[in-house]
Amino acid sequence: MLEIGHFGLGYLLGTACAKLVGTSLNLALLFTVSILPDFDLLFSRFLVHRGPTHSLFFLLLLSLPFFVIYRKKAFPYFVALLSHSLIGDIYGSMGVQLFWPFSRNWIHVFNVSTISDLSFGFELVLFAISVVVMFVNKDFRKMFSDDMPRIFWLIPFGVVLGPLLVGGMSPFNSFPILLVVPSLFYLVLFSLLMLGLKFK
Repeated sequence: MLEIGHFGLGYLLGTACAKLVGTSLNLALLFTVSILPDFDLLFSRFLVHRGPTHSLFFLLLLSLPFFVIYRKKAFPYFVALLSHSLIGDIYGSMGVQLFWPFSRNWIHVFNVSTISDLSFGFELVLFAISVVVMFVNKDFRKMFSDDMPRIFWLIPFGVVLGPLLVGGMSPFNSFPILLVVPSLFYLVLFSLLMLGLKFK
C-alpha cells in the first residue's frame, strides 16, 4: 500500500478510536504516524523495507513512552500506527516481518500484488471514504482553524511529494495513474496548511 491508502486507513481507524475513548486528535500527527513505519525507505541501504520498522515489537516499543505520558490519548495514534503493518501492508504478496526480532519470516494474508490496479483501487476507495468522513466530521475546518505549528504538516507533505517527484518508489517505474488525483489533493491540502492559511 502506498501513502494514500495508509493516510486513509490511519485517519479512519484513528478517528473512530478517538470517538470510542473520548479524546481529541492532532490530525497532523495522525497522518504522520499512519505512514511512520515507512521511514525505513530513507535508510534502504541498511534496512529492508517492511522489515524491523513494521514489526509489532518495534511499534509497541515506539509507542510505550506515549502511553506512559498521555495514557488513553495515545490510543488513536497507536491504532493508526498499527494499521500500517496489520492491515495496510500485510495483505500484499510481499508481506511484513511482523514478528521481528523473534522471527524473520515474512507474513502476508492475501497473495495480491501491492502494485496492481486492484490494490490501487482499494487505496482510492479508502481515500474517497476518508475525505467524506473528514467533511462530515468538519475536520477540514479544524485543520485550517487550529493553532498548531505549521511544521507539523511537513512530514505528510514530504511523503506525498517524494513519490510524485521521483515517479514512485521501487519497484515502481512510474507513479500509478489511479492515485494521481488523491496525491495532488493531499499535496495541495498540506501545502495550504503549511502556509498557515486560516479559515474560521
